[in-house]
Amino acid sequence: MDINEILFIVNENEQMLFDGTSFKSEIPGDIKSYYSASALCSSLVRTHGFKLPKSIPQEKIEVQSEIRMFDEAGLDPDTNFEITSSVIELENSNDNYIEAYATEEATLEKHYGNIAKKNTHIDFIFPSFLSYSAIYAFELLDKKNDLFIYFDDDEAYAVLFKNGEYIASRSISSLQYIAGKLGFSIEDTRKFLTTKGVNSELYTPEEFLYMDKIKEEMRSIVERITHSISHKRNIFGLEYNAIDRIFLDFEGADIPGFLELFSNYGYENVPKEKLELFNSVDVTKKHLALNALYALGMAQNRYKAPNLTIYERKPSFLKTNVGHFSMVLICSVFFASIYPIYATISLNQLEATQSKLQNDLNKMNKATKMLQAKLADARKEKDNLKQEKKDIVKHIVSFSYGFNALEEFDKNTMIRQKMMKDVNIAMKKYKLSSKHLFCDNNHSMSVQIITKNEARDRIAEFMKELLTKGYAHVQTNKVEKNENYYESFVEIRR
Repeated sequence: MDINEILFIVNENEQMLFDGTSFKSEIPGDIKSYYSASALCSSLVRTHGFKLPKSIPQEKIEVQSEIRMFDEAGLDPDTNFEITSSVIELENSNDNYIEAYATEEATLEKHYGNIAKKNTHIDFIFPSFLSYSAIYAFELLDKKNDLFIYFDDDEAYAVLFKNGEYIASRSISSLQYIAGKLGFSIEDTRKFLTTKGVNSELYTPEEFLYMDKIKEEMRSIVERITHSISHKRNIFGLEYNAIDRIFLDFEGADIPGFLELFSNYGYENVPKEKLELFNSVDVTKKHLALNALYALGMAQNRYKAPNLTIYERKPSFLKTNVGHFSMVLICSVFFASIYPIYATISLNQLEATQSKLQNDLNKMNKATKMLQAKLADARKEKDNLKQEKKDIVKHIVSFSYGFNALEEFDKNTMIRQKMMKDVNIAMKKYKLSSKHLFCDNNHSMSVQIITKNEARDRIAEFMKELLTKGYAHVQTNKVEKNENYYESFVEIRR
């Protein structure tokens, strides 16, 4: 059956029909008859990525996703989670990249429990940052290497696409977080960002303190995004700085000067613009329309998408095991009243069905025992994980103190940015890729460069380029190589 409209659920008080271009608040007919969907706030979703051989079947991918979310992503084994995953194909590799998603069942019940009781089901619940895939599936944009940056009150993120295919997302500072740093309300923060942004000429002298805080936060966001792109480039085979377009998704508004900050990191020639979609939708609902479009594409089987719902649509009675059994029993009685042999045939069918169900039950029990054994091992490691968490928190606090200190020195920030830009431009010039890039301080950084053996002479040219730019100290302190690749650890100081 063709699906041209879906019921999109914003919250318990707001549910709307969406037809691919606009919302309808009036819902004709029975609400339960529509395919229903909702986007889950990204802050409520845990993600974890890993590689698996392409030969592994889907059912084993699902099992591995659950095991790795507990073993590697640190989920609490005493808490019930809904876990799903998506498969991202890697070119020129025997592996696929698996991105797993998890959210607590208690969280889903808190946000959707009352809705599910009223609607009886919610077909599709998904992480909101995946919605940009719908843009390409519905041909609203041609497929390129695109970066989307989204800001809202409670969540904000950057989403990266390669040739129209989702490959990564990165959480960034939400309006609520930025408002807390400024001491403003969320509305005042939104007004400052959309009317003044990081453009110094738009601020009055009395607002310079707020300007400095906003500029530093926006620069930090851009720096985190560019670091993520550099990391994902090696996993997904992106060419250096191979971003074709950068879009800002902020209720149709702009942040003056924000996108231009990417020019400091080697993206000066990349087109940067506001995301303009859904002309017939109010600006405050444009991102909701994008979420709803993604759900519509799922309902129309345009793509496979990870589903975190625990409120599946219940099958009709005749499609249930009880319904099957009841129909078999009725037919058996009917035929028995006509001719005794029909009863014998029906009994044999029931015995065969019972035997199959028993075999399926044995397989499920075996799989359950395996998962229980895994969870038991995870519980034994719980104390070690808690100690590791404390250590990590200490490191995070230490980094936080260092970051706060850096906010007071805008000049040092510019020095660091120039160093990163010089390194990025030099790498681009000699077609090198980095596996790791780390700023030790405002005067030094280290780069782990990876290249094919036959092109390793470019590393020396890269180092010579930096020396000509005035860096006093550029040397290689460690080299690793195998049959195909050559890795060099380059240290750079001003």
